[in-house]
Amino acid sequence: MFKPAVESAGLPAGVTSHDLRHHYASVLLAAGESVVAVAERLGHENATLVLKTYGHLMPDSEDRTRPAIDTVWSSDGPQTPKSLAARCSS
Repeated sequence: MFKPAVESAGLPAGVTSHDLRHHYASVLLAAGESVVAVAERLGHENATLVLKTYGHLMPDSEDRTRPAIDTVWSSDGPQTPKSLAARCSS
């Protein structure tokens, strides 16, 4: 049943359901989806397995965290949680 579906979809011969699952998780993480959300979509009880398996696919996390801290510690100094939320979302 799976092999005809792979052929019908035009996927390379030999693609497995595991390959598609791995691709699905990889695409979500590359798009910036949270590890917790990906774990939920994959049906995992917690995010540990996702982090162990796919953590290497998240090299840009430093690119996101550094600006967040830079925003907080700008020339205006530390902010309250409410003002931080407003600044980080803009």
